[in-house]
Amino acid sequence: MGRKLLLEHEHVEGIRYYETYRRNGGYAAVEKAFKMGPADIVEEVKKSGLRGRGGAGFPTGMKWSFLAKPEGVPRYLVCNADESEPGTFKDRYLMEFLPHLLIEGLIISSFALGSNRTYIYIRGEYAWIVDILEQAIAEANQAGFLGKNILGSGFDCQIYVQRGAGAYICGEETALLESLEGKRGNPRIKPPFPAIKGLYDCPTVVNNVETLAAVVPIINIGGEEYAKIGVGKSTGTKLISACGNINKPGIYEIDMTISVEEFIYGEEYCGGIPKGKRLKACIPGGSSVPILPANLLLKTAKGEQRMMTYESLADGGFPTGSMMGSGGFIVLDEDQCVVRHTYSLARFYRHESCGQCSPCREGTGWMEKILHKIEHGKGDMRDIDLLWDIQSKIEGNTICPLGDAAAWPVAAAIRHFRDEFEWHVLNPEESQKRNFGLAHYADPISVAVG
Repeated sequence: MGRKLLLEHEHVEGIRYYETYRRNGGYAAVEKAFKMGPADIVEEVKKSGLRGRGGAGFPTGMKWSFLAKPEGVPRYLVCNADESEPGTFKDRYLMEFLPHLLIEGLIISSFALGSNRTYIYIRGEYAWIVDILEQAIAEANQAGFLGKNILGSGFDCQIYVQRGAGAYICGEETALLESLEGKRGNPRIKPPFPAIKGLYDCPTVVNNVETLAAVVPIINIGGEEYAKIGVGKSTGTKLISACGNINKPGIYEIDMTISVEEFIYGEEYCGGIPKGKRLKACIPGGSSVPILPANLLLKTAKGEQRMMTYESLADGGFPTGSMMGSGGFIVLDEDQCVVRHTYSLARFYRHESCGQCSPCREGTGWMEKILHKIEHGKGDMRDIDLLWDIQSKIEGNTICPLGDAAAWPVAAAIRHFRDEFEWHVLNPEESQKRNFGLAHYADPISVAVG
């Protein structure tokens, strides 16, 4: 297994608490960062090549450099901990077991960006983690790493935890900001972007939990050293939430130099598929990215081995590529029904649509109804083409990416597994029997959707 930067001390007893975290080198990066200065920290993050770990993969240092700095106007850093992407649970793990790693990353990032009030917007269902984070913040305050004049630097900073109400849409950064301001979590039209006009109409940076935690090792070892880990533009390490039909589900920290095949079958990672079954497909980056069949998953469009990198997973673009996304790696074995799983995802996105954009509001409902018909043996061939037409009219026609997230799974499923859709149409009685027989069947997508 490759080098660990984020999970190096995950098994140290008591690492959740300040004293143990400090004894294991915690907050040394804060001390180093305060000697460097804000501009130097931003430069180190740029050198590191760190990309956003929440899904989009945008260069973090570049995002920070866009932050407007008008005189007399506060700036804000907001941590996006609204981890609601089905199949993704890495941020929950970090916050639950290594909360001070996130707090340390937030302090450094707040100093670099000039944010005196920093917020953690956390998924409402993570109620028990709120207590863990608030305890860690209190410990950091008591130790002098938060509050007034931190380490004699003249910099003041306080961190606040805000619970969401369980809306997937609030994972989109502008909907998150709306919710944080006490309004309904509807995405904003951009521009203006949050870097110019964000929280309370002030310049704001929104970063994911893993992204901010990664700032700590970048400062500790230096941006150039961090950039040597990984390959190409996929630098550093990446946390992967692995689930589905694998022997060893869990959180893995990889350095993105391994292949997808090694990750699925390697004993130090997922350990293969239970009962020796064959791989059918995988959703490599959380439910919103396109599913890939085994033949494309284990090789690229060019016939090369597909690697666990941003570039390789996207190689060839759609239809032969997918995305790293949020790192939610869902594996499906040969017995899984793609139609059934696509229906589960369509139900989720229909439920979570905020309703602001008509293509998403109406289209997600239509897709769910049509997939329900096909899955329950009541569809016809025209429904498959209608599904394709609907998803194509949703993609790219909404304010936020939820429309794309709803459309891509349907498009990829039809593109790669149309024969399964046709089988459901041509064998309605068998389809119904199979559907009822799967009531207690191991269903990784339904489990991921929750």
